[in-house]
Amino acid sequence: MKVLVACADGEDVKFFGQSLSEFEVEFCPAAPDRPYPEIHLAAVSHLHPTGQQELDFLPEVKLVVTRSTGFDLVDTKLARSRGIAVCNVPEYGSITVAEFTMGLILSLTRRIPWAVAHSREGQFSVAGLEGTDVAGKQLGIVGHGKIGRHLGTIASGFGMKVSFHDPFWDGSIPLDQLLVESDIVALCCPLTPATHHLIDASAIEKMRSGSYLVNTARGGVVDGNALLAAIESGHMAGAGLDVLEGEESIRAGIDDAFHEVNVALMSHPQVLVTPHLAFDTREAKQRIRQTTVDVIRAFAMGEILHPVPQLG
Repeated sequence: MKVLVACADGEDVKFFGQSLSEFEVEFCPAAPDRPYPEIHLAAVSHLHPTGQQELDFLPEVKLVVTRSTGFDLVDTKLARSRGIAVCNVPEYGSITVAEFTMGLILSLTRRIPWAVAHSREGQFSVAGLEGTDVAGKQLGIVGHGKIGRHLGTIASGFGMKVSFHDPFWDGSIPLDQLLVESDIVALCCPLTPATHHLIDASAIEKMRSGSYLVNTARGGVVDGNALLAAIESGHMAGAGLDVLEGEESIRAGIDDAFHEVNVALMSHPQVLVTPHLAFDTREAKQRIRQTTVDVIRAFAMGEILHPVPQLG
């Protein structure tokens, strides 16, 4: 059986080449952009869509495993209509992402990146850099999965009060209540049809004046135009965003419908934008690689390991 590892870097080539020695493995540095007619199993990335064009390039593929927990960039309906199994890596970095999310919260509230920038410019002054304590503040977490729960534990250690909204958890509070009560709202939920633009203009209007939004989930959970308007009006103090809706076009240099608002958010003085790297630690990436190998080997033995659910 032949395996294609897409979006492969040097460490991927080394690890998968050694770990999948019983297979014939081919690598490409980005998403499939040409036909691979003899590939049976494909390991793709969350960085690029896997839709009709990519699947057309893989006419013999029977398994697509996305090297991430989120699978929103894979056209699962189309894949299943072609008899292709779609699997993911359900757990590799819940602590990793939670730590990064807390890092964004502290960076915003203590204005750490701005302080570093001032120092590098030779301005060794605290003027304009006053922050605020997180102890005693209310953190509202949207999503009671592993990432959200880890974040709640970390935040509690900083003395924060924590509440959750998650329609699939019995201890959830209503979203409107969470928005009204929280000093900081952190998004730790998957992107589904139900959560697309969950944080829109109506939701943001309910948030406390001077509150912060932190998103390490998926960009599509937030209406970027509504968020930008709220920050520019002063209703919100700022945001920390590891993800942006349509971020794939930024990497590809495409000027599309998301371009203007994303550029505005990336350049806004009250917004911290990072390039979708909350998962990006040495340990987490190694767990991703190993689980991907496990999925491929299981499939070759007739078992579908970690299949993604059908949504919509």
